[in-house]
Amino acid sequence: IGRRWLEEARELHLADPTASMLFSHCGAMDQDTLTDLVREVERSSQTAEERAMVRKRVINVLIEALDNMQRHAMGILRDASCAMLVRDRKAYLLATGNAVPPATAALLTHRVGILNEMDPQDLREHFLKLLGNDGRSANGGAGLGLLTMARRSVRPMVTRTSPLGPYTAFLSFELRVDGGEETPGALA
Repeated sequence: IGRRWLEEARELHLADPTASMLFSHCGAMDQDTLTDLVREVERSSQTAEERAMVRKRVINVLIEALDNMQRHAMGILRDASCAMLVRDRKAYLLATGNAVPPATAALLTHRVGILNEMDPQDLREHFLKLLGNDGRSANGGAGLGLLTMARRSVRPMVTRTSPLGPYTAFLSFELRVDGGEETPGALA
């Protein structure tokens, strides 16, 4: 499931001749893998002399997205989780996908839609409100990760859901982080 999605995503996002793959991963996401992927992206962006502000934004979004994959992938379908990061002359594109219950896919798609409609000031106020919310659990659940990604990316964020059966769906998530058009450090 995940490998097929990853191949389709690669074909779509590498069609641009200025695009280059920084990483692609298919399989369970654990803390070691997350750390290795973040290090790889940091190394690539430093080698390309990416601006520190852009590098920090990309890393923040990457950590949130990969952490969500690690925490929320369905147990027996954990190996169907996939992620990739592509850089073109204008932006970084992060795409992730994993198996979730259909209700979770619907809820996340709805939340992303709401976040896409908010302006930067609304996102900031909502973020501060959630930070003060004592209802957060040790496993997250307050929506801070999605909100952080919305604040640091170019909207709209995109979700797609493909049914896998009556109790499972494959949810993919794409977002772009502005890298500055035609920046000297752009990976081409």
